[in-house]
Amino acid sequence: MKRLDIVQRVLQKSNRSEYNAKFIGQVFDVFLEEISTSLENGEDVKISGFGSFIVRKIKDRPGRNPKTGEPVQIPAHHTVLFHPSRAFFKKGHGIEED
Repeated sequence: MKRLDIVQRVLQKSNRSEYNAKFIGQVFDVFLEEISTSLENGEDVKISGFGSFIVRKIKDRPGRNPKTGEPVQIPAHHTVLFHPSRAFFKKGHGIEED
């Protein structure tokens, strides 16, 4: 599914005549920008009913250059993990809610 597909579905489900695809697209872009900015600042993002984006620090570690086999030091860096909410996980796996 692409960005445009999401915008079109939101537009169809909104049933509001004052919204158009451009407006929904702008809202979607701001939403993603805010998530990205928060993650860049090292903040976790939790969206109820969907899941959590968690920033993790990865320590530096030894590695190897795959071409030459030469040992190299892989520097410390940050990565983002996604953990789906319980409801989202159950819905995605076809599990009935309790």
